[in-house]
Parts: sequence; C-alpha cells; structure tokens
Amino acid sequence: MRLTILHTNDIHGRVEGLARVATVVERVRSDTAWPVLYLDAGDVEETTTRISNITKGAAMHRLLTAAGCEAQTVGNAAWLRYGMQVLAEHAEAAGYPLLLANLRGRGGAELSGVRSSHLLEHSGIRVGLIGVTASFAEFHDNFDFGAEVLDEEKLVRELALELRDRGADVVIVLSHLGLDVPQAAIDDRRLARAVGAEVDAIIGGHSHNLLPEGEWIGDVLVAQAGEYAQHVGRIDIDEDGMRASTIPVTEDEPLHAAVLAEVSRIEPEVAALLDTVIGELDSPLDQLGASLWLAHILRERLDAEVGLVTPGQAFSEALALAAGPLRRGALWDVCDSSANPGVTEMTGEQLARLIARGREADFGLSTARPLRGRRRGELQVSGLEETIDPDRTYTVAGTDWELEPYGGMAEPGWGLEIRYDFPTIVREAIEEHLAAEGAVLGSEAV
Repeated sequence: MRLTILHTNDIHGRVEGLARVATVVERVRSDTAWPVLYLDAGDVEETTTRISNITKGAAMHRLLTAAGCEAQTVGNAAWLRYGMQVLAEHAEAAGYPLLLANLRGRGGAELSGVRSSHLLEHSGIRVGLIGVTASFAEFHDNFDFGAEVLDEEKLVRELALELRDRGADVVIVLSHLGLDVPQAAIDDRRLARAVGAEVDAIIGGHSHNLLPEGEWIGDVLVAQAGEYAQHVGRIDIDEDGMRASTIPVTEDEPLHAAVLAEVSRIEPEVAALLDTVIGELDSPLDQLGASLWLAHILRERLDAEVGLVTPGQAFSEALALAAGPLRRGALWDVCDSSANPGVTEMTGEQLARLIARGREADFGLSTARPLRGRRRGELQVSGLEETIDPDRTYTVAGTDWELEPYGGMAEPGWGLEIRYDFPTIVREAIEEHLAAEGAVLGSEAV
C-alpha cells in the first residue's frame, strides 16, 4: 500500500495562500503515481477576510473545494460566532464532507450538515476519517448552541473500531483540538495517548503548530502544518511505515486558476448583497456616535435599563457613516464584530466599577488580540439618567465583550448570569433595528 496525505489547517481566510496551496496540491498529485488525498483540519473561515465575513465562512468552503480538498473537520471559527446552524450552510457550499463527532445535537443526533466519520476510497485503499473539534465547553452554559459535548477519547475509539470493521486500511483523526492545550479537557497529545494503536495518525489544527517531521506519541503519528496557508503538511504511507514532512508555500507559487475562478464567481454575489439599502441615517455617525447608538439599540432590544458598548470591539476607528441611505456594505465595512448581544443583572456597585474601568483613559487606549490592533476606546453608556445606586440591581445589556471577563471590565468573581441573544451578531441587531424603525437620528437617537 502506498498513499500520500496532504493537509492544511487554520488557513483563516488567506485566499491567495489557499490559491497557492491548490497549486502545491495539484503538483504533488501530478508527480505521484499513487493516491494523494488532501484534507483540512479546520478554521478556513475568518471574519477579517471580506468574502468570508460576509458569507459567514461559506465562501471559504467554496474555495477549499476548488483547491481539491476531500474532507475537513469543523473548526471553531464559525459555529462559535454564528451558531451550529451555519454548519448546514457550509456543507451546502463544500464539495467534501464536514466531519464533527464530539459535538452533537440534543439527544445525541449528528448536527445538520456534518457527519462523525467518513470512509474515503482511492485505488482500493480505504481511509477512515474521524472529526473532532475544540468544544469550548465553558461557553455552553451561557450560549445556547443547542449541542452536547461527548467524551472524545471514548468516542474516537468507538468510531475507529467501526471504521476498521467497514474495511478501513488507515484510520486518521482530523482534529481541531490543538496540540497541547492544558486548560482544555483534551488535546491531540492526550488523545493520542488514550487511543493508542486504534488510530494511525492525528492531523491537527487550532493551536497553529508547525511540526516539520510530525511527532510520534506511542504508535500514533501527530501532524500539524502551522497556519495561514504557509505550509502544506505531507504524510507518506508505505510498507516501511508513516513519515511526516511539510512543504513551504512561498509567494513564488502561482495562484491556482480554479481558486481564482471561484473567487470571481463569489465577488458579484457578495457585491449584490452589500449594495442593498438597509435603512436611512438622518445624521452622520463617527465611531463614538455609532457605539452610543448601538448601546441604545441593545438596551431597547433586550429590554434593559442600561446599554454598554466598547467602540473598538464594535466598529472601526475610521468609521464615518454619512447621513442618507445606508447600504449594507457601508455598515459591514465598519462593523466586522462577531460579538453577540447579551443581558444580565448586576448590582449598582458592579455597574459603577465596570463603567469606571471602561472609561479609564489608559484602558481606552489599550488593545487586545481579538481587536486586531484597534484601541478599545471609551465605553459608551445608554440609559443612565441618574446617579448609580450601589445597592440596587440593574438590568444591563451589552455584548459578550462588555459582560464577560475577557473584555477586561467585568470581573470573574461576579458570577454574572448572562442571557445571550445567540446567534445574532451586532450588525444583524443593527439591521433588524433599522428594518423595524426606518430612519434614525444617528447619535441623537439616544
């Protein structure tokens, strides 16, 4: 038996990089006399890439299909932002099976658009594939994903045995768990130790590790190809065993015509979507004005007393929306946030501390990795017309960025019980407000 498996992971919207990957894949296939598979270990989507953001990741699956991918495990980039229902949209766009075993619908059924395992056959060689992804179990209490998290170790062993019974010559786990993630319940290294010889290899992602020769953990080869389409991983299987290597993807690689052709088909679809008029602004808005407006929208939407918005997480610093017709593209160009609206109750003392922190000058000038270089800006507050009473309870609306500790304002010890309007993201909340209210007064609306 001779088989070569090419693999990528964490492409994160690098369209040109993926077009170069496609060229590498085609070259290896043309230069190789035995079967060559191309698999991906998740997170091809990216909110900062225009066609990915606007299509909630679906466009990237069309491009990955054009690049010749034959199976992918579901990453975390899409469903954490848009909910599990986006997987069916991705499956419709993809010309390959989407694999996801460890997250199931309530009652244990597979989620729409995905399958737990798959058997690929090339030239008489049967390759069994199992997909697992980082579950983010800690978020499932506050965000209603409509999913259950299964025990990965037990599940992978069971699915591997099923695939062997179906005739699989090789069993591969396509994993988006991450190589070494101590804070998580499971990662690739721990999974490899747990499943032993029942699995031949784990092709990983999520942690963005480049393993030039792979890593052997007992009888299991663990491979990962870095990030951003900068490398293609390669696993060669023959009578001498399995060997891992990586192929650099340089800017000298030509952009593959099939990927570019698919981009040219996607762009007019995106342009038509963005050209739609979604409302009317009676006055111009800058970043602070738009943030205060959004705080009002969230307060009204979630029937709260107070609305909070961090400008840098919601809008670009260069935001300048003119009065008059507002097109979807103009809004989306300045609002790439995937934050979800949420509402909670907190004491006046907690609210005062949160607002004080959000309005500290140094804090407003700082940034955080999810903001991708944007400054936080001064926290905008809607609905407070009187001095905060430290002893009373307030209903407060915002997004996960304002209400969760990772935004830097809410404190972990508060134990806030947050109800999220999931999977709505902030720009969708704005569009729905415009549809319901018609013309607005911009920053004067609050």
